[in-house]
Amino acid sequence: MKHQNGSTLVVSLVLLTIITLVAVYSLEGSNIQSKMVANSLFSTLTYQECRNEQEANIRFYNVDGGANRNELIDIRQLPETVDPITNVTLPPTKKVDSITMGRGAYTPKSDSITVSWSYIQEAPASRAGYNIDIESQSRAYLYENNCESEFRFAKNSQTLGAVVEGLEQAGNIN
Repeated sequence: MKHQNGSTLVVSLVLLTIITLVAVYSLEGSNIQSKMVANSLFSTLTYQECRNEQEANIRFYNVDGGANRNELIDIRQLPETVDPITNVTLPPTKKVDSITMGRGAYTPKSDSITVSWSYIQEAPASRAGYNIDIESQSRAYLYENNCESEFRFAKNSQTLGAVVEGLEQAGNIN
């Protein structure tokens, strides 16, 4: 019987060690899961921020019958640039101020939003037409609206195509 003194203590310490290791392992797994959920949430948030910004851009350039469209139409006059790393010619691009940042009751949750418009090409001839209201020819141009949003460690980048109609006097259209 003298050899069994303290055996209960040793068995209980071994069981306590095993239970502690299982608890630490399960906590570590839940920590990883919570990080995955947070990443998914932040990714969804940045996606929504970009969509809101792009919709606000479209509304801004269509307000008052397209009074603000000249800012976009002027982008096609900007020079093309060459990417120094890939040596690829990039279309004329202009970064614009965020429309939703700090305006009105809506304040974005993203840490940063970057918006740019790029002129792609003149729309196919089938898009050109005649606007009866002001009796001048109408020409359409294809653009891309790029939005990049970042919140903590999640980033989202979206591209939205847009057709912008510009009115020019007859005879001035190339």
